[in-house]
Amino acid sequence: MKKARLKSLAALVLTFALTLSVGCQSSPSESSGSQATDPGASAESGSSTGEPIELHVLTNWTSTSLFTEPINELIDSMNESGKYNITYEGLPSSDARTKLTVSMSAGTPPDVAWCTYNYAIVFSDQGLLMDWSTVYDDPKYPEFKEWFSEDVLNAPVDSSGRIMLVPHEAAIDGLFCNMEVFEQYGWELPETWDDLIELCHKANEQGVAPLVTGGADQRFAWLASIMLGRTGGLDSAIALTSGEAMTSWDDPQYGFVASMEKLQELVDAGGFAKGVVGLSMSEADHMFARGEAAMYYEGAWKPADFAKAGGEDFVNKVQRIDFPSMNDQPNGDNDVHTGGIGSGFFIPSGLSEEKTAAAIEFVLAFNNPEFNVPIMEQGTFVWAGNAEYDKSKVSDLMNSMIEAYHAADGFIVSMDALAPPAVELAVKQTAFPGIISGELDVNGAVSAVNDAAKQYVEENK
Repeated sequence: MKKARLKSLAALVLTFALTLSVGCQSSPSESSGSQATDPGASAESGSSTGEPIELHVLTNWTSTSLFTEPINELIDSMNESGKYNITYEGLPSSDARTKLTVSMSAGTPPDVAWCTYNYAIVFSDQGLLMDWSTVYDDPKYPEFKEWFSEDVLNAPVDSSGRIMLVPHEAAIDGLFCNMEVFEQYGWELPETWDDLIELCHKANEQGVAPLVTGGADQRFAWLASIMLGRTGGLDSAIALTSGEAMTSWDDPQYGFVASMEKLQELVDAGGFAKGVVGLSMSEADHMFARGEAAMYYEGAWKPADFAKAGGEDFVNKVQRIDFPSMNDQPNGDNDVHTGGIGSGFFIPSGLSEEKTAAAIEFVLAFNNPEFNVPIMEQGTFVWAGNAEYDKSKVSDLMNSMIEAYHAADGFIVSMDALAPPAVELAVKQTAFPGIISGELDVNGAVSAVNDAAKQYVEENK
């Protein structure tokens, strides 16, 4: 992974976390619950009473995830040792976030849990999460620094600099292009925003939708982040989502107004498939596979979805390119990608030494090359760690995704992991669908997001 990219990622997340001012703020003494436990305590012999150590694990891996079978096998093996009694819960991402919010508020959190940055920062600033730095510095756990770069390990910090999440999955965006369609009509791949708008007109003349996505599933968070990055840059994105400009989404200097104007321009050019707001992800995938849409913007998991929709032969016809640059935006960043590490796993503070040690051992068991490389070789995700993998087992498309992740110089986290929950919902559920459907103009979309931000800040003073 390029060192410059890692520094950019670390700076993004560090600034994002350090400037957040939401939720219930705890004093240093109140928020250091992790210091009460010794992460180096060993779980090798089970609990001090001889009984298995109870662990509740929550992830966003549902029954259809490629992680489900391996994680269940791992848990069965650990439980059979007699040292642990692990109960596992896999929920869709939105349900997992709701479950975490409720359980953390009630004081009954999972012992190991997947979480996005925007939720984790609120929990950690309230002193509810263990500080992973004590684990990384413990000589009993050298594996973390062997598997992950220090920049990646140290990136997810809260407003006091505590490391709140251990990384697992990395992400990289892609503007996926159906090359069979491009070659049929002799189109060039769009490198700039003007190229994209011109391509929209050409595609519509041929009865082909330029872009498609799962609008009914509100798949606009990734597009929202890349457009904000292109118009305002990383610093503005951080200022709006967690910094001094949280109620300034309507201020043109931060780029969101321009990103909504660009979205309107794209809609006016016929950029989306008709009725896209009502299309499910599966319907969008099949449209793309049938050649009814030329492009699809999403993340690194899409090659697996494309294979389901059109087969491996179709995946070989898809090419990933970077999202087009916007050369008329002086404050924008044309090198940034949506992606990076927008989520990870936490261990709550206040657990007993034995339970904390057992939770760490569980994280080590699933967050290592032996567990993750075989899954990565199935072409569905990018592990955040450093490991060689068999490129021959992975499609050219997925190889290009992994290479793009390691070569990228900077990331902006997807909006649904970057902005406070109420704000990201306003972006992906109101602003983007509103402009695309014609129910909102630019001013209406911007106002809806800014009003949500003002309400959120007011409620969390």
